[in-house]
Amino acid sequence: MIVVACSANAGSNTTTTTEAPATSTTGAITAPENRIGMHLVAGLPIEVYGPRELGNFPVVVMLHGGGWFGGSPASMEPLASSLASAGIVVFNSTYRTSAGGYPESFDDVACDIRFALSKAAEYTTSNRPLTVVAHSAGAHIGSVVSLAGDVFGQDCDLGAGVVVDRFVGLAGPYDPTLYSAVLTGYFGTRLEEDSAPWEAGSPYSYLDDNPRLKILLIHGTEDDLVPIRSSELLAEAAADAGLDVAFEELPGATHMDARNPNLVADLIVEFVTRP
Repeated sequence: MIVVACSANAGSNTTTTTEAPATSTTGAITAPENRIGMHLVAGLPIEVYGPRELGNFPVVVMLHGGGWFGGSPASMEPLASSLASAGIVVFNSTYRTSAGGYPESFDDVACDIRFALSKAAEYTTSNRPLTVVAHSAGAHIGSVVSLAGDVFGQDCDLGAGVVVDRFVGLAGPYDPTLYSAVLTGYFGTRLEEDSAPWEAGSPYSYLDDNPRLKILLIHGTEDDLVPIRSSELLAEAAADAGLDVAFEELPGATHMDARNPNLVADLIVEFVTRP
């Protein structure tokens, strides 16, 4: 069984939003120094990391892994904090997993992006470029939404559309049909009985839909959960579709190493901040 990305909370795509303090000093618990905001969107938490002074910073929406049916944004906190230290505003986000599937998880990610665009002005003087950075199954979901745009999240009542300029996939399993034994419940149907949801939940179905999208795919050579060929195949298909795509191998790196800031932060910062 391949284990890859997702979240632990359930919710709907309504945009009732509450805010919590950016830091906590209760007892010995203190929020990370560069966590500058915390929000709830439809019951799902989004933590914002970034510089404390307002400036012209790029925006990242970050998505965790966890095998489609689990996971937590806490797993991405070290990478979020590292990018924030480099002058990037990061919305460390989540989506429905055990209570989700297709299309709920995709709708949640689309709403995360809409929310980041609508709130960016509180943390930066620019909301462009917007980059989705996602690990494992989160990379699968994030790649679909980044390419498909407003196909998902139609019920999210935030005004901004789903506009993604750049996508960074970390060890993603991009072809869901390869995991049909695992994802029948996720898509609500067997692949051989009804392929439509599987096609709608595949990045390969949208390679012509966001021609401006720039893509960076990163994968470890020793990934024993998701073969590196998964990223190689998507990179090849994206290049054939005329997209600006780069592929980076991490020599000796495992599946979880692909979210290690010591290995990937510099690559991501260079990609996000380049003209």
